[in-house]
Amino acid sequence: MMYFVSYDIANQKRLVKIAKTLENYGIRVQFSFFQCEMEKEQFKCLKRSLLSIINMKEDSLFFYPICEDCLKNTSSIGKGSIFFPKTFEIL
Repeated sequence: MMYFVSYDIANQKRLVKIAKTLENYGIRVQFSFFQCEMEKEQFKCLKRSLLSIINMKEDSLFFYPICEDCLKNTSSIGKGSIFFPKTFEIL
């Protein structure tokens, strides 16, 4: 499933940790917005990792699950584009 993850982090050190963690799971679309293709268990692992970094009183994380049908109906305007992962099989 595709997830869009955005964040607002108050502390620079935590911000860097959040960004580096998300870079292991997806593609940066904007400064604080990532597009991640992952299975349910990977998502749970990502969420646990991010929750261990943030300060619940100062920071915020947003997770947007995007179903396959919704993803097909997404569009972009301007120089940015939406990444559509290609499925493949390793033999």
